[in-house]
Amino acid sequence: MKNNYLILFSLFSTLSILLVAVASFTMSVYAQEDGNTTDADIPKFFAIQHAQSGSISEINETAYSLELNDVSDKTILFSDRPDRIVKTEITKNFIGNWSTGVDSFADDAPNAVLVVDKIEAQQDTAIVELFNPIYDLDKNSLQYQVTPDNVTSIDLVGEFGQATLLIDPGGQSGPGT
Repeated sequence: MKNNYLILFSLFSTLSILLVAVASFTMSVYAQEDGNTTDADIPKFFAIQHAQSGSISEINETAYSLELNDVSDKTILFSDRPDRIVKTEITKNFIGNWSTGVDSFADDAPNAVLVVDKIEAQQDTAIVELFNPIYDLDKNSLQYQVTPDNVTSIDLVGEFGQATLLIDPGGQSGPGT
């Protein structure tokens, strides 16, 4: 009987050690962690969306419709220092989470940099705010209402070739995080 208790104790001790080891490997590790991690230390993720073509049309004097065609089915997410985490999120889920959470993009629209290849083979950029995304899985298109924040060189109306949209989370964790 004493032997059975010794075996059970050994198994329990081994299992406990394994659980502690696994937990230490699966915890988030911050490069500059000081043991006082707060909500401010939770990584913020920038999002990258890519499309093969697109267009911008004017809605009114201050708002435009941005349509991205042949959109990648995955949105790339990456965090800044000290975390340097890279992951992907299904674009449908990223857009589906647009208005969820306390810090949702629906409550505080994110800034984004739109980089487009113009038909004349030059590249243009614009800083915009993104609103009201609509992802059409059947058409493989993504549409945003945008307002220009600081137009750097892009003529906002017209068609373009490949496009990349870099979405800044600001003070938010944003969708997909």
